[in-house]
Amino acid sequence: MILFFSISIIGCSKGKKIWDNGLTKSAEKITEYTIRIQEDSLKNEIRDTLLIAIKKYRDDDQLALQTRRTLFDNEQMEIEYVYDYSDRLKQEIVKMSTDSLPFKVNYSYKNSLLFQSSGILDNETERFEQIETHYYRNDDTKEKSIMRQIFLDKETNDTIRNSTVSTYFNTDEKVDSILSINLRRQGQNRKAVYEFDGKNFIGLKEYNDTDSLLSNQKFEYTMDKFDNWTEKKVIENGILKRIIIREIKYK
Repeated sequence: MILFFSISIIGCSKGKKIWDNGLTKSAEKITEYTIRIQEDSLKNEIRDTLLIAIKKYRDDDQLALQTRRTLFDNEQMEIEYVYDYSDRLKQEIVKMSTDSLPFKVNYSYKNSLLFQSSGILDNETERFEQIETHYYRNDDTKEKSIMRQIFLDKETNDTIRNSTVSTYFNTDEKVDSILSINLRRQGQNRKAVYEFDGKNFIGLKEYNDTDSLLSNQKFEYTMDKFDNWTEKKVIENGILKRIIIREIKYK
């Protein structure tokens, strides 16, 4: 089973309406290709497509289905999104090509605000628990979320993962920083600090538990006529590492 979590970072564009999917125009489908950039011994550029992600949206622009296929191992993850009568996200049904049973994440609310998401996968060989709790300011803007993950290998009785991930949001509800704490291994804590230009997510710095800089990523975008990005360059420590090509099928 693959352990994962996802965080949506949505930028704002002044003067344009932003849909729930972060776009300035309603879309039916988004396809993203993540391409790794490398050089051979002769300094020739080599491009390998690592991941193909497809997102399909409902008529109200909320996410209906997402698939993610990694080409290097030909594995696939599919996420189906289920909503309640108030059109709030009720459940995610995660299906992995390597697992026979789906992993379900359930969402609960308090005073119309998302309170907690939780999922448990328990079979003969492993047990995985993920619980995320959300906290808000007095004006109901999201302040932070804290996620706990535990992954136990029943065959060896070994705890593979025991960690907390704290995500902090600014007053515009964009991700400000993420603190990952490994409760099983010392020296594995990480802090990620995000940078915006007021519109787009343009930078990410990662630090270790002694606040030493591990990586410095910058992001450059190519925009379409609707002011939505169609190409994202990931530049790490001054070197182009990845390109994400995004095809948007508008309604």
